[in-house]
Amino acid sequence: MEQELDLRALWQVIAKRWKLIVIIPLAAALISLLVSAYIITPQYTASTTIIVTRPADTSELIYRDVQLSRELVGTYREIMHSRRVLEMAIVNRSLPYSAGELREKVDVQAVRDTELFTVDVTDPDPVLARDIANEMARVFKEQVVEIMQIENVSVIDEAVTPRGPVSPRIELNVAVAFVVGLMAAFGLAFLIEYLDQSVKDPGEAQQLLEVPVIGVVPKVEGENLFARSNPRSPPAEAFRTLRTNIQYSSIDKPVKRILIAGANPACGKSTVAANLAVTLARRESSVLLIDADLRRPTIHKFFNLENEPGLSSLIFKEGLNLNEVIRKSDEEKNLYILPSGPVPPYPAEMLSSKRMEVLNEEFARRFEYIIYDSPPVIAVTDAALISRLADGTLVVLDYGVVRKDEAQSALEQFYKVHANVIGLVINNMPHSRSYYNGYQYYYSSYGDESRSKKSRVKKAVKKTIQK
Repeated sequence: MEQELDLRALWQVIAKRWKLIVIIPLAAALISLLVSAYIITPQYTASTTIIVTRPADTSELIYRDVQLSRELVGTYREIMHSRRVLEMAIVNRSLPYSAGELREKVDVQAVRDTELFTVDVTDPDPVLARDIANEMARVFKEQVVEIMQIENVSVIDEAVTPRGPVSPRIELNVAVAFVVGLMAAFGLAFLIEYLDQSVKDPGEAQQLLEVPVIGVVPKVEGENLFARSNPRSPPAEAFRTLRTNIQYSSIDKPVKRILIAGANPACGKSTVAANLAVTLARRESSVLLIDADLRRPTIHKFFNLENEPGLSSLIFKEGLNLNEVIRKSDEEKNLYILPSGPVPPYPAEMLSSKRMEVLNEEFARRFEYIIYDSPPVIAVTDAALISRLADGTLVVLDYGVVRKDEAQSALEQFYKVHANVIGLVINNMPHSRSYYNGYQYYYSSYGDESRSKKSRVKKAVKKTIQK
C-alpha cells in the first residue's frame, strides 16, 4: 500500500509538471541539432595503415621475430608523434599548423594481435586530412630507416579522401541531448516539488493535516458573489456540494453555527463565507452572515451595505435592538447580514466577552444557520476565540499560496481551544486542475480515517499544552 501511494505521488508530480518534462528535453534536442548542424565545424578523418615486418632478405620468420615486431609498434607510435617527424611533414606540405597542433590531429593506434597500426588524421578539410595522413606515413617510413637503421615498415593502404564527416554525429548528439534533457527535466520537476511547500493537492492536504477536504472552489475572476449572480456555474455547484458535505459532517449534532477561518491573509475566506451563506439561504433556511472580522471588515462590501452599526455596536450597547443592526438581503429572502460595525480598539476582548456569548445564543434562536467570517487564525487569536461559539469550523486554504507549515499552525491554534474543525476548503483552484470536480472522492476516501486521526492529534496537542 505504501508503495502504491509512493507511485501515485510520483505520478502526480509528473502530471503536474508535464509541460516542464516535455519542453526541456525537446528544447535540448533542438539546441543540439542547431549547434551540431550550424555551429560545430565538421571534422573529417583520413586513415593509412602501416605494417611492421622483418627485413625482406630474411628467409625465415619465427615467432620471436613476430613478437619483436609487435613490440616495436609502441616505439613507432612515439616516433610518429615526435617533433622531428611532425615538423618535417609540416615543412614538406607547408601545413598551417605548429608541431603541437598537428600532434593533436594525428592519432596512432595499434591493431590488436597484429603487426599493423593505423595513422588517423582529423581535419576540417577532407583533402588536407588525406594529404597529411599520407605525408606522415611517408616521412615516418624514411625516418625509421635513418633512426633505427632497419627497413621493416611498409604502407599497406594509403589514405583516401573521406566521404563524410566523423563529427559532429548529429543523430547521436540529438539523442544524447534529449535523454540528458529528460533526466534534467525529471530532476528539476521533483526539485521544484520538494522546494514548493504550498498547499495544492487536496489529497496531500488531507494526509498532512489529517482533516477532510469537504470543499474545493475553482478560481473565479472579478465576481465575488458568483453563487448569486451565476448559480449554474461550476463554482456555484462547488458551494452546493460544500453545503451538502457540511450537513453530513456530523450526524449526532447538526452543524448550525459555522466559523469560516483562513490560515493566512487574503485567502478568500470572506468570499467563501458570503457564497456559502447565499447557498444555504436558497434551501429555504434562514441564514445570518456575521462579519466577525473586527479588524478588516469585508462582508458589507459584498452586499453594498453600510458597515455601521454592526456586531461591535451590539457588544458595546446591550440595549441596542437586533432589528436595527441586522440587514436583510435584497435578493435572498432568507439571508440576513450583520456587518462588523465600528473597528474597536480591542477586538479580541470583545469577541471573548460574555456579551458575545449572549448574542451568539440569541442569534441561534432566531436563525437556522449562523456563519461567522473571522480574521486569519495565524495573525490574531480572534478566530480561535470565535470557534468556541461555533458548532463547526471550516479552514480555508488558498491554493498555491498558503504554506504547509502555515496550515499546520492554523490547525494547532484551533485544537488548542478544542474547536471542532469539520473540514478544509481549498480555494482558488485553477480550472486546469480536475480536483474541484472530483474532490468528493477525497472526502469519501479519507474522511473517516481523517476524523480518527484528528482526534489523536487533538489528544497529542492537549498533552503538549498540559506539559
